[in-house]
This record gives sequence, C-alpha cells and structure tokens, in this order.
Amino acid sequence: MKNDANLYELLEVSPNASHGVIKAAYRCLAQRNHPDKHAGAPAAGERLAQINHAYGVLSDAALRAGYDARVGLTKSVVERRGSGHSQRGGAAGRSGASKANRAFVFRDLS
Repeated sequence: MKNDANLYELLEVSPNASHGVIKAAYRCLAQRNHPDKHAGAPAAGERLAQINHAYGVLSDAALRAGYDARVGLTKSVVERRGSGHSQRGGAAGRSGASKANRAFVFRDLS
C-alpha cells in the first residue's frame, strides 16, 4: 500500500494500544467491512485491504517499530482498557462503578 494514511486511525486504535487491543479492533473491523456483507459496494474490498495492511504492520513488533519510527511516533505507556485502575486514584477514584471498567466499544463508521 503506497499511502500509509495512518495505520492506527485505520484500525481506530491509539498509537499506545496493546497487541490485544489491535487484534480486537482488527477482528471487529474486518467483520463489519467484509465485502460479502456489502455486495454492491466496490469500495468494500479496498477498505478491507487497508484494514488487513494496517493489521499486518501493527501486529508485527518489528514492522510496527519501523512504522512508528518512520512517522515519528514515540512509545509511551501501553494502553490497557478495562484494567480496573482509576485515572484519578485515591479513595474517590475507587468508589462505586469506576469509569475505567467500561466495556471497550468501537465507534460506528457508517
């Protein structure tokens, strides 16, 4: 693929996303954008090809490191969704249903 739009945006994940988050995003998007579900749309095959390319690069540690270096990204804290740790900390952050425990949901592209 000549245009590496932004592979993280194609998979709708953060540049700090863990391998598990990238894999889950890929599976969700591949199912949703499969050409068999969009029989009359010629762009569906191209969209799936872009998603496959993004996953191929971001799922391989060496390719991902090369891509990050090429586009100027630096690795910071690994994103862990639903880890149970509050962003605020302290007693106030641990009371009741924490927002950090929300289910991970992908946004709809349609």
